[in-house]
Amino acid sequence: MRVLSAVLFSLVLAASLHAATDLVTAADIEKATGLTGVHKVAKDPAKGAGGELNFAGKDEKLVAIVMISPSMFDFWKKKYAPKCESVSGIGDEAYRTKRSATTQYLFFRKGANAVWIQSMGWTKDYAPVPDAAQLTTLAKVAASRM
Repeated sequence: MRVLSAVLFSLVLAASLHAATDLVTAADIEKATGLTGVHKVAKDPAKGAGGELNFAGKDEKLVAIVMISPSMFDFWKKKYAPKCESVSGIGDEAYRTKRSATTQYLFFRKGANAVWIQSMGWTKDYAPVPDAAQLTTLAKVAASRM
């Protein structure tokens, strides 16, 4: 019975990890932002790529990171929600930085899962990419895949 439980747990964990890698794709970011050449890069917090999913543009500069951490939602909400606006239509609960904020991020909870998507790119005029509306689009895509 223990072996069966361990096997079932391993299968569920493997399925959820596989699904996590597909929550947001480079193609999703390109579609939302109009950027081209977006691709996934390895996790490397020393370079700012601290998410489970990290994306760079064709110039190799980070564009967005995605953190997937069910245990962090309450912390994120307590620390960051007071500076954010509530967003409806994404999971069970979602918060996004105000559109005027320099750093743009959106985090949400759907069931027991929590996701944080953060803009890491900038236009020539120093506007964040993805911007607030584009992050909302990406979060809706991610939530639909959960």
